[in-house]
Amino acid sequence: MKNFIVLLLLSFTTTFVYSQNEKNVLALTKLQDHYNAGNNAAVHDMLSERFQQQVSAAAMHQLLSTFQKNFGNFTSFIFMESQGGRDTFLGNFENGQQNIGIYVDEDTKIAGLLFKPVENNEPAKFERNTTQLRLPFTGEWMTYWGGTKKAQNYHVTVKVQQGAFDFVKLGKNNSSYQRSGTRNEDYYAFGQPLFAVCDAEVYEVNTGVEDNRPSIMNPAQPLGNSVMLKTANDEYIVYAHLEYGTVAVKAGDIVTKGQYLGNCGNSGNSSEAHLHLHIQDGPNVMTAAGARCYFEKVLVNGALQTDYSPVKYDRVSLPEN
Repeated sequence: MKNFIVLLLLSFTTTFVYSQNEKNVLALTKLQDHYNAGNNAAVHDMLSERFQQQVSAAAMHQLLSTFQKNFGNFTSFIFMESQGGRDTFLGNFENGQQNIGIYVDEDTKIAGLLFKPVENNEPAKFERNTTQLRLPFTGEWMTYWGGTKKAQNYHVTVKVQQGAFDFVKLGKNNSSYQRSGTRNEDYYAFGQPLFAVCDAEVYEVNTGVEDNRPSIMNPAQPLGNSVMLKTANDEYIVYAHLEYGTVAVKAGDIVTKGQYLGNCGNSGNSSEAHLHLHIQDGPNVMTAAGARCYFEKVLVNGALQTDYSPVKYDRVSLPEN
């Protein structure tokens, strides 16, 4: 997974000026009105033809609905700087702030749009899980991203994902796929069942996102099909990129440790079939802080470990007992 919303489609020069472009201000004001009215189709109509080819109306609806759910109304914005025709504003929402970059072309259409979180400095509510967890799968999987250092885990640069993992399955020749790797079915992880890591409430479910063709990502719907569990200790556990049509739970369900949730897939901001898993200290995937995730018992490269948090290249599996 990459940062949650990056929709900038054009390149700009590095010359900075300190006056805002009237076209950009007018477009952002109009976008603000449509956003607050829930008129996501009208926002999509504001985009340039090229931009619309990159971001479908359905993807724009999903993106803005996610914003509306997590941030609430778009209350105001303040000009920050200009760079090569693009203006950057500090956008104030009911539940947080976003840096918003916008560029309007000569046809008064939005040709570039960037939403970037403004990181808050509030400390995380906890640094690691206290609920005992099992691995979310059976069989042996490899930790492709995991650990506390950027070289081990690129997620550490994103506050909400700093304790995240990406898990893949390997087959012959230590490859994650067989044959050409051009189909999702070529990937050993694709279609593998995923299970609840603990007893929990299903807090949120996102479904209806088609699986990507390998190497083609969907940044407008970053989590893809996803499940969020809430533990009794107020830990929020996120499973992302599940296979289209396989999510077997709904919000409000109570699940038990080891219960089937859905299949591993390749939906959302994913280039190949894998499981993204992370813990956060609140339900808002845009403003919460991430925490480290430790599993109660796990075989790591064949050796039993207890209370262990996998790191890059660890091969992990459940112990037999």
